[in-house]
Amino acid sequence: MPVLLESRSNTPFPEWMRWTFGVIGVYLLGDSLRRFLMFKGMTVHALFVGAAILYACGYRKRIYLTEEGIVRETKTWLNRNREVFPWAELGHVGLAFRRKQMMAFFERDILGWKVLFDRSEEETLREILGKYSPGIEITTL
Repeated sequence: MPVLLESRSNTPFPEWMRWTFGVIGVYLLGDSLRRFLMFKGMTVHALFVGAAILYACGYRKRIYLTEEGIVRETKTWLNRNREVFPWAELGHVGLAFRRKQMMAFFERDILGWKVLFDRSEEETLREILGKYSPGIEITTL
């Protein structure tokens, strides 16, 4: 399914940070294993911290708009999840602006999703909403 508009609410860490923390996690796990093999006692805290850092480095999030609705994908080393918010269930959209960013609140019933876009993408977002969810109320905060 083609992506109509990509959100800025994606993976929370830049690539350089993921690699840096990945190296730190591998070091902590390796050091813990080295201490265990040399009979100096295992540093359990280094083992858990290193494993947690490596698990966090494998976390990826992606939110985008498609013809079927708003899609939120999350991936980890062990799990993949894809959740779709269909256009038919969309009840209201609120747009909030701050500097060069635009936060879109896609609401259904009581709950909804907050999705971050660039301010320059407002016209594209309004066109997509007009095409796939006509007659929807859009408010600006």
